[in-house]
Amino acid sequence: MSESRTYRGLSAQERVAERRGRVLAAAFDRFGTQGYPATTIDLLCADAKISTRAFYQCFDGREAVLSAVYSDIVDEAMAIVRSALDQAGDAPRDLVRAGLCAYIRYMISDERRARIAHVEVRRAGDPLVPQRLRTVNEFAALMAGLMRDHTVLEEIDHHNLAIGLIGAVQELITTGVQGDPRPTEDDLLRTAQYIFLSALPN
Repeated sequence: MSESRTYRGLSAQERVAERRGRVLAAAFDRFGTQGYPATTIDLLCADAKISTRAFYQCFDGREAVLSAVYSDIVDEAMAIVRSALDQAGDAPRDLVRAGLCAYIRYMISDERRARIAHVEVRRAGDPLVPQRLRTVNEFAALMAGLMRDHTVLEEIDHHNLAIGLIGAVQELITTGVQGDPRPTEDDLLRTAQYIFLSALPN
């Protein structure tokens, strides 16, 4: 069949894009509820109602699907955080509160996001390490830039400090979705703000 030929009103490219969207939706739910190790390609195909052949027209394998789902979550989180910061004014403490509230609320408002971004990506192992590190560094660069603009730190590298603070928030969110008992949203926000504000000069 010609690549330009339509079927049910969709071109070949549109059909692949539509199937890809269904796989991503299925993966978001499976990875976010049952986890990456328990999610097979057969399960994703069954949920997305496509054949294995159609799956491989969209993705190289499970890791590629997880990478795409993770990327979508991170991109949306970054956009939400940037928007919150743009509306927060210039006071460092207002910026901290705005950024943290935007990020944490986005993640835990749907626990599937938090689980994928902070648990399942690590379970995928080495193949996704570079992508996860790029994400951490992207958020760290945003934070370090704000700290350079609004605070004076002596003998501390802004970027390294930002990475350390991000690690603390990641563990808080992981506890928020896997802890027993689980902290409330207010508990997470208060603790994250305390950690960040304690790191800033008075």
